[in-house]
Amino acid sequence: MTTMTALATAAAAALTLAACADPGGPQQEPLTVRARVGAGSALGSKIAFSSDRDAPNASTEIYVMNADGSDQRRLTETAGNSNGPAWSPNGRRIAFHSNRGGGVGESDIYVMNADGSDVTRLTNLTALGLGGAHFANWSPNGRQVVFNSFWGGQPRRDVYVVNVDGTGLTNLTNHPADDVRADWSPDGRTIAFQSNRSGNQEIYLMNADGTGLVRLTFSPGADANPEWSPNGRRIAFQSSRDGNSEIYVMNADGTEPVRLTFSPDQDAKPSWSPDGKRIAFHRDVLGFLEVHAEVFTMNVDGSDVVMITQPSPRAFSGFPSWAQGHAVKP
Repeated sequence: MTTMTALATAAAAALTLAACADPGGPQQEPLTVRARVGAGSALGSKIAFSSDRDAPNASTEIYVMNADGSDQRRLTETAGNSNGPAWSPNGRRIAFHSNRGGGVGESDIYVMNADGSDVTRLTNLTALGLGGAHFANWSPNGRQVVFNSFWGGQPRRDVYVVNVDGTGLTNLTNHPADDVRADWSPDGRTIAFQSNRSGNQEIYLMNADGTGLVRLTFSPGADANPEWSPNGRRIAFQSSRDGNSEIYVMNADGTEPVRLTFSPDQDAKPSWSPDGKRIAFHRDVLGFLEVHAEVFTMNVDGSDVVMITQPSPRAFSGFPSWAQGHAVKP
C-alpha cells in the first residue's frame, strides 16, 4: 500500500488553477485550493475515490482520504483497473468494481476492508456471459449490494442485486433500456437509478424488489448519478438540463429541483457527507495544460466550493464516495 500526503499544510498546499471544461468557452476565476485542516476528523468519516495518479492512463486504483483532503492513501494495487468505490453503511468495508487484469467489460464487483485488506470477489458475471458488473452501492442493512451489468455484452445494462456472500443474484429492471447507477434509500424500501427508457437519461425510483416504477425527472437534458441524502428526504444528482453537467438536489419525490453548481466545467457524481451538510463531487479542471477530474466538496446550498485533491500530470481523481459510518479506521 502506498501512503501519500497530498495536502501537508495550508500554506504548502495552496495552488492556483484555471478551471476549464471548454478551452474555447467562458473561463472561471482562478481557483485557489488550500487544505482545510481538521475538517476530516470533525466530520468523523472519510472519502474514497478513484485515481490513476500512480499510473496515468494505465491503471485506476481506489484511494481514501480525510474529508479535508489530507492523509490520502492508496488502497488497491492491480494490474488492471479498480474503480467506483462505495462505503458499507458502517464504514468498515468498501465495494468497488475491478477487471483485475482483464478488459473493461470483464469487471466484477469486489469488497474489501476499509484499509484495503481482505479483498473478496462478490460477482463472477463474466463467467455467466453478463458482460461484467459496475458501480455497486450497499443496502442500508449492509446485507446486499445493487449494481449495473451488461447482458451478454449488448449495449444495454440492467440493475441487479446480490447478497454480500455472492448468492441471490437478481435482475431488478430486466428492461430493454439502459438502466444504471443505482442507489439504495436509507430506509431500504426504494432504489433510485438512471435510465434512458423514455428516450432521454432520467432518474427513476423503484421498490427494492424492482416493482413500483416511478419517474422522478422530466428534463430536456441528461439526469444521472442519483444519491440519497442521509435522512432520505432529498436526492442529489447531476444534470445537463441547463446546457452543462452540474450538481442538483431535489426532494425524494422529484419535486423542487435546485441547481447547486454554476461552473463552465463538467460537475458529476455527487456524494453526501454523513451529517448531510456537504456534498462531494468531481469536476473537470485545467492543470498541467490538461483537463481532467478532481474531487471537490461544497455546502448543500452550493457555497464554499473546495478542491481537496491536487492535480498531477496526465492523471484524474474522481468518483468520490463519502463514508456514512463512523467506524472508519484505515
